Formats: sequence, structure tokens, C-alpha cells
Amino acid sequence: MNPINWNENFKIRIANSSKEFQKHEVIKLLVMMKLIEKHKLDKNWIRIYSEFPVDDNLIPDIYFEDIKSKSIICYEIQKNMGDEYIKRKTKQYNELNIAFFNTVDLIIIPIKNAPNDLNELNNYLDQYII
Repeated sequence: MNPINWNENFKIRIANSSKEFQKHEVIKLLVMMKLIEKHKLDKNWIRIYSEFPVDDNLIPDIYFEDIKSKSIICYEIQKNMGDEYIKRKTKQYNELNIAFFNTVDLIIIPIKNAPNDLNELNNYLDQYII
């Protein structure tokens, strides 16, 4: 079981500061903000971490726990991905067994489909918020 780190809850970690990852990091920030906003009335029942290791081989871009529903959603923001990657990653996350939680789901956000305009990007990301 992963320990609760209250000092890191709702904080964003920059995984890569190079120019090629700017859009990735902006998407990560916006998704975290949207999750916090959507669950603002239940903030005591959620945990959101960025770059949080769920096991030795998996570090999702965003890790979201809903204590009430006992569910976990991991977000991966990907530039290049094929069907094999999606199948492999989905299987890895679905097979995770995290104590006290019923489900671990994966949501992949494709960067190639994301608009460059900030307002358009903001609207685009709404479809991925659970």
C-alpha cells in the first residue's frame, strides 16, 4: 500500500523541463486543476498526485484516488502510442491490486489530438475528467 503523503497532495511535479515537454506539462497542470475543481466539495475524499509511483514499474503522470468510491484513476499523457502500447498499459493498470480500493483505471490523453490554443486545450480536456 502506498503511504498517504499529505504534503504532496494537489501539487504538480515537473517530470521534464525541456521545451519538447511543455505541452505535456501544461496538460498535466490543467487536468489536475480540473479534477480539483470538479471535486472541490469532496476535497477531503480525494487525493491527487503527479508523478506518483504506484509500483516499481508504473509512474502515471497523474494519480487520482476517490476514497468514497474506492476507485483510482491513473492518467497518462502520451505523444506517441500505438495499439500495442495501449493494450499493455491498460493491462498493467487493470492488474494492479491496491489495498482498500476496488478499481484502478487508466485514462490516456493523446497529445497529438490536443489543440495548441490554451482555451481550446482547456475545453478539449473536459472529456477526460471523471
